Amino acid sequence: MRLAGSARRLLSRYPVMLGALLLLGVHYRIARADAAYSEDAVKAAYLYRFAGYVRWPGSQVASSPFVIDVMDESGVAKELERLLPDHPINGHPARVRVIARTADLGDAQMLYVGEEFAGNVKALTASLGDRAILVVTDENEGLNDGGTINFIEGAGGHVRFEVSLTSAARAGLQISSQLLSVAVRVKGGHLHSGANCRASHIIRELGPGCLERVAGTTPERTR
Repeated sequence: MRLAGSARRLLSRYPVMLGALLLLGVHYRIARADAAYSEDAVKAAYLYRFAGYVRWPGSQVASSPFVIDVMDESGVAKELERLLPDHPINGHPARVRVIARTADLGDAQMLYVGEEFAGNVKALTASLGDRAILVVTDENEGLNDGGTINFIEGAGGHVRFEVSLTSAARAGLQISSQLLSVAVRVKGGHLHSGANCRASHIIRELGPGCLERVAGTTPERTR
């Protein structure tokens, strides 16, 4: 069901809340719990926020845009079209493009493959090789099929996500430990948490020794 509330309104009403909730480990529950916002709006807001917790290799020209390409998810694309003009990403103007094939990616930094995608996700991600693109998928086997971040449905229908450090390393992307700490599942890493972790999240910082992720060294942390 598509509801009226937009990602732009979500962030304008709660300019800090979404980021704070990510750090607190409390996932944003408005997808279906609050009739004011749609699932598309929540996912668009997450995509926008993800970019702030990822470091891409190399440097980007200051005037060049940050591009999010969307495949087969018109609702999320429309929400991003409303949101991005007033919300730069990492100091760059941001825009969204709707594409039909990976050949149209160009210089995009992020690719969202929507849940309506009917193709082979594994073949799609394999075709990207080691390009520095954050691939966000929306399917049950998203991480196994090569996605770096995958949306999943949590308890009560809440929008949640999981992360693959294996895919991130292949693309040369560095994922912030703050984002990893609130993922439902992390593939290719492990977590060491201390007693001060939860409190330190409140002030948007990690305490000494609070969190450690090591890509590809230990089995994934499961739910």
